[in-house]
Amino acid sequence: MFIIDKSHSKKDIIELLKCLNVVIDKSLSKGKIVNDIDLYIDKAIYNNKIKNKTELIEYLQTKTTKQRPNIQEKNDIMYKSKRIIKYCNSYCNLSDVTYLTHEEVYNDIISISKWGDIPSVRRACRLYNSTPYHISHVNPIISAEVKEEMDNNKTLKQTFITTLKIKRGTKDDPILVSFN
Repeated sequence: MFIIDKSHSKKDIIELLKCLNVVIDKSLSKGKIVNDIDLYIDKAIYNNKIKNKTELIEYLQTKTTKQRPNIQEKNDIMYKSKRIIKYCNSYCNLSDVTYLTHEEVYNDIISISKWGDIPSVRRACRLYNSTPYHISHVNPIISAEVKEEMDNNKTLKQTFITTLKIKRGTKDDPILVSFN
């Protein structure tokens, strides 16, 4: 028996083992799942993401890469993100409501960029990078799970652009408009 790092949530463990074709009842408590983890590991069918039993155990023993701010941090992050978004949408206008200097904006964007799993932070970074007053380009730090989810959503959203074909004809051959 080994010790699972406490940073892994019940949902994380269930999703990880689901990728390895092990079904766990969601109604079970995290303590029960952790106690029976050896059973689940033995049933696992390994894949390219996790290749063997020792790799799975090492993954569970190390701290998770998912970003989880506490309530106070999340409120602070959201407040800063909203201020930056307001600053960018108001054409980088410095005021008492948003910011007094461009350096303040840069300091706030640097402080929240490590929470890139939060959509508002990604939006604030994207808007800040598109402003003419940005001091340096800032990329949000995004965990692998969220990046993979974003890529999957991106491929789902891709659609074919419909085209318009216009053919001119005579009285005998009427105009035909078709959408492909």
